[in-house]
Amino acid sequence: MTVDDYLASVTNEGARDLFRRFQAMVAACGPSEAAPSRTIVYWKRTSVFAGAFVLGRRLELNIDLLRKAEHPCLLAAFPHTKRVITHRLRIVSADQLDAPLAALLAEAYAQVGPGTRTRRVPA
Repeated sequence: MTVDDYLASVTNEGARDLFRRFQAMVAACGPSEAAPSRTIVYWKRTSVFAGAFVLGRRLELNIDLLRKAEHPCLLAAFPHTKRVITHRLRIVSADQLDAPLAALLAEAYAQVGPGTRTRRVPA
């Protein structure tokens, strides 16, 4: 499945536009791989750092960080692993895809995307 396959099921043009704008924000962070399914699209480097799906007229986001962060669109923040906290955000207008959100996404890309496991160096 591709991102275009996922978007083919999205009937609301405004929500599709929000998704594409978020996709561009992800691309601005650097190289990553989209991992679309029928219900959500995740982006990963070594590890998943963000996800997005359309729900009606709005865009729902998951952004994984190593800390709890604040944002006006934040619905919830909950542990995903011992180190990673998933932040669930709801976007209803393009102006909410703002610089503070881009900063959270860039942080997720840099800190969670490469993987969060500490590698042991052989003695």
